[in-house]
Amino acid sequence: MNILEICQWLQNLGWSTAIRESILVFPILEGSHLLGIAVMLAPTFLLDLRLLGWGWKGDSVGKIAYSFLPVTFFGAALMVITGVLLFCSEAVKCYNSFYFRVKVVALIVAGLNPVIFHSTIWRRLTTWENLPSPPGPARLAGATSLLFWMVVVAAGRYTAYNL
Repeated sequence: MNILEICQWLQNLGWSTAIRESILVFPILEGSHLLGIAVMLAPTFLLDLRLLGWGWKGDSVGKIAYSFLPVTFFGAALMVITGVLLFCSEAVKCYNSFYFRVKVVALIVAGLNPVIFHSTIWRRLTTWENLPSPPGPARLAGATSLLFWMVVVAAGRYTAYNL
């Protein structure tokens, strides 16, 4: 079974068809997806700006990161759950969309960025978290996060309007 056949199977599931054909469910899922993105990205961007040394220099990086963690996880969970449901309802269209493919690649990079960040530079947080300008690898992680999340959002909007 290739990827297109899997997408066709997903899209033809009864609940996927019900989502796609519903007057209310699809727009509610889409709105919830956007809300999840906003709830996740607002604190993420605040942390990224701190990592870049562009704001909140009086607060430690750890304080900023930990104070928003529950909100970030809630937004991420809402974004993923609604995103999967939306994808399943229009899987073939997404499979054929260039913008969706860009979004998926950007999502992978945006998702790997914190994994790499937390397994490397974050382990030495206590040595640099109060510096007004964090070390280069931390600034790179912040810039990478900002860039790729903006690509995810832009490609997602292009996907929605070009299906």
